[in-house]
Amino acid sequence: MVTSPDRITDALERHIRDQFHVAPGDKYFTRDAHLYDLGFVDSAGVVELIALIETTFQIELGDEHIFSDAFTTINGISGVVHRCLEQRQASQPAMTGAPGAASANQPGS
Repeated sequence: MVTSPDRITDALERHIRDQFHVAPGDKYFTRDAHLYDLGFVDSAGVVELIALIETTFQIELGDEHIFSDAFTTINGISGVVHRCLEQRQASQPAMTGAPGAASANQPGS
């Protein structure tokens, strides 16, 4: 099941706030703030963020994701992750064992 965009966004915001020590009342830190231009995440932080995303959501981010304009804000990154999760789910074969589905363990398959 694909994780909802809201859950992805919440997880990303929590991680960025915690790991990059963003003050709770920072008026510039929003889910649409440019994380790199505003200095919330530096180059080493980007690598850490990518590793976290790939590990947590079990996806592989390509250059087209990492270097996209969307990969600059929490909302944008959340959208990228959600689309990757949807694509992964769509590309996985249907579950076997459904009525009428042949299984490799059944005779005659």
